Amino acid sequence: MIKKVKVIFVLFILIGMVLFPLQKVNAHSVELDPKGLISFPYFISFGKGSIDIKDSETGYSLYYQAVQLSDSTFEQIEKTSEDVKKELEDIKKQLEAMEPELNSLEDTLDEKIENYKDASEEQKEQAKKEYETAYTNYQNKANEYNKMIDEYNTKQDEANAKIKELTPTYVENNWIKTEDKSFKVDLSEFSGKKSFAIWAKLVSSDGTISYDECTYTMNGSKVADVNVESITLNKTTLTIDEGSSYTLTATINPSNATNKLVDWSSDNEKVAKVENGKVTAISEGTATITAKTKDGGFTATCKVTVTKKIVPQNPSSTDNNKTNEPKANDATIAKVILPKTGTTTYIVIFSIVLLSIIGLVCYKKIKYYNFK
Repeated sequence: MIKKVKVIFVLFILIGMVLFPLQKVNAHSVELDPKGLISFPYFISFGKGSIDIKDSETGYSLYYQAVQLSDSTFEQIEKTSEDVKKELEDIKKQLEAMEPELNSLEDTLDEKIENYKDASEEQKEQAKKEYETAYTNYQNKANEYNKMIDEYNTKQDEANAKIKELTPTYVENNWIKTEDKSFKVDLSEFSGKKSFAIWAKLVSSDGTISYDECTYTMNGSKVADVNVESITLNKTTLTIDEGSSYTLTATINPSNATNKLVDWSSDNEKVAKVENGKVTAISEGTATITAKTKDGGFTATCKVTVTKKIVPQNPSSTDNNKTNEPKANDATIAKVILPKTGTTTYIVIFSIVLLSIIGLVCYKKIKYYNFK
């Protein structure tokens, strides 16, 4: 019966391993929750869950943080889990197939033990041999069974170690304190399926720190990005003078594209430079300005021609026939006011003549009345 209890105990361990298969642990420099104080929920909804702390813990502080796994890392972890799961399933089937034979050998051993106890002195020797044979057969099969269980455990440990290397660890400065033991991941920050390692940090009342971690896969609710389809410029050719500038306008299609960032470049910066669409002419020549979208790498170009700037010349400096004429602003030459001619002159002359006639008439009148 002792052997039967041992087999039942081994089976109980095996069932436990099957019911709770490979767990995903995290890369870390500390032992994960050695006292078993922290428990994570099996499922979470809408990115929210609650961490359970053992009732014996009081006066503690609890922190958490979510560390996102890259898609490639998650795929490697999933592949590791799937591969070892198949291997463990094969071992499980072998163990299940071995159980009837092991039970039969156990029953035979129990029977031989009873026979040995009940055997007469003449039968003792034969009963002992039969008992020893039954014990050897059972022991060999039990060893084979236990060896297979060890193989099961070894494969699981190896897979856990590999997953441990793949999974990202916590960041010390990113802890979030939770007063009600709840944690959450903002699903509006991403779209599609993403995996996160939820870390817990328990600071007990005596200052002892315990860590634990569990990996969850969640579906983000962020509105899907709208990809850029093309880009156009308001000008495809441009002619400007040296030293001048002009700002090109880029139009992204569709207009509701998520990422509208554009990189600007010039293939000849000695002729023209560009910054955020503003083209500055440097020297005479040609240059091609290119606008390239960050999303999709779509391009649009504008050919810029820079012409030499024409400076207006002073006529007085080029007319050789007038070099000896005095300049209006030469302070050494006195200004001469010429008499005006025309209508004003005739009026003055007419006034003088009229006044002379009136004077003459008055003179004759006085003389006539003989004012003496």
